[in-house]
Amino acid sequence: MMRRLTHAALLCLLCTEASGQTAEQGLQGSWKYLRAFTYVHVDEQDRVFQCRLDTDLNVQFATAIYQVGGAIEWTPVRFFSLYGKEVPSGREWGSNTIELRSRIMFLTVPAVNRQGTEREEYDKVATLPTICEHYRRMAFEE
Repeated sequence: MMRRLTHAALLCLLCTEASGQTAEQGLQGSWKYLRAFTYVHVDEQDRVFQCRLDTDLNVQFATAIYQVGGAIEWTPVRFFSLYGKEVPSGREWGSNTIELRSRIMFLTVPAVNRQGTEREEYDKVATLPTICEHYRRMAFEE
């Protein structure tokens, strides 16, 4: 009997997904940075979308794929004016780390002075703002 259980457990272990890229449980959904109009969305396919709205309602966004240990590498930033015209941004957000701690998402980013890192806190929100959702769909061509 014990031998059969061991074989069954081993078979289950071997049949699990090998990618190891699955985002932490609870990380999927929409998040808002506490100090600005910056939003992050993690979907069921471990795709990460970040949307930043400035005071003139211009939109900057980039995408990434959640990797083992929470590492993410952003695609080049895309910038859209209030009226939807894309303008070359030349910006890169580089590499970050994303993690969930007790219902708060942290995004570890390079410090403003580029010396060390900072941890930005994000709270879970029900949905992205409509304008961010529009660009999220465009980014992933849904």
